[in-house]
Amino acid sequence: MATLQDFRNERLRKLEELKKLGLNPYPAKSTRTHKNAQIIADFDELENKQVSVVGRIVSIRKFGKLAFVVIRDDGADVQLFWRTAESKPDVKNSEVSIENIALLDTGDFVECKGKVIKTKTGEISVDVEKMRLLTKSLRPMPSAIDGFTDIEQRMRRRYVDMNVNPGVRQRFVRRTKFWQATRDFMNDNGFLEVNIPVLEHTTGGADANPFVTHMDALDQDFYLRISHELPLKRLIGAGFEKVYDVGPRFRNENYSDEHLPEHVAMEWYWAYADWQDGMALMEDMFRTILEKTFGTLHFKVGGKEVDMTKKWEQWDYATVIKDNYGIDIFNCTIEQIQAELKKHKLEVEKAENIPRGIDKLWKNIRKDVVGPVWLINTPAFISPLSKSNDEDPNFTQRAQAVIAGSELCNLFSELNDPVDQLNRFQEQQNMRDAGDDEAMMLDIDYVEMLEYGMPPTCGLGFSERVFWIFEGVTAREGVPFPQLKTEYDNVTKAIYPEVFADGKEEATASVKERKQDFSKKIIAVVRKDLEPWRVVNAVAHMEAIIGSKIPKQSLTSGDYFVGSDGVELPRNSQYPIIIMRGDEKDLHKLQRKAQELGLIYHVFIKEMQDTTNDAEIVESLKNKTASETEFFGVSFFADNEQAKELTKNFQLWK
Repeated sequence: MATLQDFRNERLRKLEELKKLGLNPYPAKSTRTHKNAQIIADFDELENKQVSVVGRIVSIRKFGKLAFVVIRDDGADVQLFWRTAESKPDVKNSEVSIENIALLDTGDFVECKGKVIKTKTGEISVDVEKMRLLTKSLRPMPSAIDGFTDIEQRMRRRYVDMNVNPGVRQRFVRRTKFWQATRDFMNDNGFLEVNIPVLEHTTGGADANPFVTHMDALDQDFYLRISHELPLKRLIGAGFEKVYDVGPRFRNENYSDEHLPEHVAMEWYWAYADWQDGMALMEDMFRTILEKTFGTLHFKVGGKEVDMTKKWEQWDYATVIKDNYGIDIFNCTIEQIQAELKKHKLEVEKAENIPRGIDKLWKNIRKDVVGPVWLINTPAFISPLSKSNDEDPNFTQRAQAVIAGSELCNLFSELNDPVDQLNRFQEQQNMRDAGDDEAMMLDIDYVEMLEYGMPPTCGLGFSERVFWIFEGVTAREGVPFPQLKTEYDNVTKAIYPEVFADGKEEATASVKERKQDFSKKIIAVVRKDLEPWRVVNAVAHMEAIIGSKIPKQSLTSGDYFVGSDGVELPRNSQYPIIIMRGDEKDLHKLQRKAQELGLIYHVFIKEMQDTTNDAEIVESLKNKTASETEFFGVSFFADNEQAKELTKNFQLWK
């Protein structure tokens, strides 16, 4: 069975044949008078008129001295009716004769000049007078019959995905329309688009972990922005009244169906307006953008029927939490919140403070909301940059649009009291200093701007999550080129041996073996009286920690073994992993010796199997010494002589 490499080699042979004919397979210039779609739509006007069309060959059929070639440009197809020409082709102009049709393949780009006709079968076509090769392709596109359905490959080779799956290409046409409609709406409503920096000294405006980079010219670290907010509000302080920006923002967090570390977002700020004005504007904005992008205001999203023509509901934050969990958000403890999280099988570990915990409880409610709904009256302790409600300072003038289980935008009456803002910044900074990496940084320059004065202002931000939700796709499916870990398959390595050889790139590690080191071992010693499941659990945890502490290049002897079928099988650990057993009192002695010798080691204690909450473990160990702590296992990394000496009193696990 022919492989990709075989097809590529055959096309390389054809490429050389074309060059021998004196033809340039990659000319710089091409000429087009009409798009393919125009040929079909305007046939009555164009019949028997001379045109020039271009596109990628999607099919070739030859019958004796005739050939039918279908080309595609910008998503539309047209047929080329090709027969023997009266004059010889000008090879210096990259022209090809039908006698050399065998040197063309699907995937090649061509230019055709001729008259618009209908064939005997009624097919609208271009009667070829001159055929030029514009680009010789070296790899065949998967056919529609072959399919191109592997998600990983589709993400890595979007340029293939969009050729084979036209619906994917149309998705990104709609994505472009979405952002164009956003800009049009903003401009039509008197807003100015002002581009602001991506690199910031202090990043803020959201709860998120930032990316950090370094500027050599200033020899200083910068953050990639997590929000557009603070610079845009500085513009309001500078005298602008309606501003917005559309562009990327970066949040150094994990992927999810609704989140990407890099994504496009829009924020606007409107002086002399409040949150009520903002909600009215946004309801109009949603309807306008969705109508222009999708041509409808009725959607089925995740099994929910969403009608964007209906009146928006308004839900009060504290009331929603009280009705669903019986919790008074202003008079509760973190223990009460964590108990509710456990009761509803929600993550407890990252709910180390009341705001984080309450937010998780709300998100559990949010997932079932159909909408459109405005969640209003958010507590001040959850919204550090939002203005307090005049009637009750415990609440803020904030509204969140919730549709089909997702939060699609945040809207605020912006805080413009510099003293209040500084106090809230300090609260956030204290949380950050206590270990909350997503809490906001104290931005004293922004406080200074407020001291000069910023008028009453309403602001809103939303990301392309809005598009993903109504398009009905996940975040990674909703962007053209999602970030993926760099990987190269064996076919690529075989095709480009000059690249993947002699360690020229880090990627060559998967085909290059490293010299094995037999002088060291990883030892795991567990209590001999443990149940089997506890043994497996203890060993797995300890070896994961030990592996994370040993440098990667020394831990493995290479990335893959490769079978005869080309399948990559992950390589072994560089070092033997030995599992042994012993009494608990000996585990304590082993830990002390490993520590004295300065070895990489890890201890697994009973509490680690009782709970996965580090805070609970810390609390339980407050009044215990190491000798009073119940050890389940000790693992260490050492050379053979040290390992032999340390384990002489232990037996292999059986």
